[in-house]
Amino acid sequence: MNELKILRELGFSLNEAKCYIALHKSSPMTGYEVAKKAKITRTMVYDILQRLERKGSINVIEGNPKLYSAVSYKKLIASLRKDYTEKLDDLESSLEKITREVDADNYILNLSNHAEMLNLIANAIKEAKREIYLSLWDSEAALFENELREANGRGVKIYIFSFCKMPFDFGVQFTYKMKNANMNFPRRRIIAVFDREFMVMGEGNSNINEIGITTRNIMLMEMSIDQMLLDIILLSILRKGGYIWDGIDVGEYYDNVQKFFKSIELPVDLPLRVDE
Repeated sequence: MNELKILRELGFSLNEAKCYIALHKSSPMTGYEVAKKAKITRTMVYDILQRLERKGSINVIEGNPKLYSAVSYKKLIASLRKDYTEKLDDLESSLEKITREVDADNYILNLSNHAEMLNLIANAIKEAKREIYLSLWDSEAALFENELREANGRGVKIYIFSFCKMPFDFGVQFTYKMKNANMNFPRRRIIAVFDREFMVMGEGNSNINEIGITTRNIMLMEMSIDQMLLDIILLSILRKGGYIWDGIDVGEYYDNVQKFFKSIELPVDLPLRVDE
């Protein structure tokens, strides 16, 4: 019987389902009659009927003999629907909280779409409350200028490192102001950290198919900020040492950086990039 199978799927035991169906077909009945109709032993039937009463699936008519009747199937279904809806709502709420906690602390999500990465950064700038750390290039900075200007206006601190001159003058900027940097650096990594709670990292050049990431992992956010600080420190050392100047071209930059590395006895065969 299909109704027997469904009742069992809804939490009824086999014998509970048999007794309810028997009473649904013919009520009221004595315990003896229910056992006979449901084809279960008399020694078991009274315990089963008590469980059904506690569930609200049957009514007990006190007397001699005691009689039992099934609640209407509409009332039973309404009760089951209410019970399962409440349980599903509770489950949804609990799982949502667990998912947010796990995502916030551990997950590193891949971004295979360049437009998705840019949208994430733009939206995160709009939602930032305290501080934004950016390592990016002038062409990408121009895409976020309006969002960054609004964030700056509402008091968000903005720290920027770049090889390029920025297309705006607000925020705390540390830049090489290099000529034609975009043309000579085909790989243009972007790092963006927001309120030390959320970060995006990826390739700024849309012509390069490379997977970016987004995460709330504290270790990766701290590493990203440390990378920016090291870039800023190197920029300061090179500028104070006379190795670079505003408007330096890429060729001069490479030559002078090699001179600096030699001066600090950095091994000349030490790869500086993954693709070297």
